[in-house]
Amino acid sequence: MKKRLSTILATLLMTVTLIPFAPVHAKAASADVTRQMAGNRQIKDISKKMTAYTTAMNISVWSTTKPVKMKLNDNQKLSIAVFVRYNYKGDYSYTAKELRSETKKLFGKSASVSKIKSSKKNKNQAMFVCSSDSKFYKDPYMYCGGDFGDMIPDYKIKKVVRTGKNTYTVTTQNRYGIYGEKGRTNIGITTLKLKKTAAGYVVKGISYQYNGR
Repeated sequence: MKKRLSTILATLLMTVTLIPFAPVHAKAASADVTRQMAGNRQIKDISKKMTAYTTAMNISVWSTTKPVKMKLNDNQKLSIAVFVRYNYKGDYSYTAKELRSETKKLFGKSASVSKIKSSKKNKNQAMFVCSSDSKFYKDPYMYCGGDFGDMIPDYKIKKVVRTGKNTYTVTTQNRYGIYGEKGRTNIGITTLKLKKTAAGYVVKGISYQYNGR
């Protein structure tokens, strides 16, 4: 009986020993990848454009020294899209197709143009795009924001953190210069949440804080 019991216990022990343990998948920790990613051409390009936009916000009627987290709704996406096209491509007027294409390129999803208003109803330049004046433009929409004048928007990537698979947080410094003058003035910090897709990096979040200078 004792021999039989010993055999059963040995068999049970072997069975328990052979049961594989399921690996525990811990959430991937964030990693500082500034050295590897700060020079990435696509990250630099989108950081430059988005930081220029937050600089425009810092010197506009909406300027505040409180932290701002943008709501990336369709209106905001369209404003950013036309700001980019105006400042970096020299485009003043747009078709609905161009606006949908630009917002998809920047944010990964096209924005609806259904809420774009006429320039008269676009109080305090609430949006940087409005229905165009047919006397000047053939396209149905036009840029109706301001410009930098003699100011030169600039930026510097301070930190890049990989937060997950194909997701990154990029912290930039808002800077500007003046034509004909030396040096740059630091006016705040911008934080971008980016996602890497097959088409490139797209923006998933924007927050910033102006330092009041």
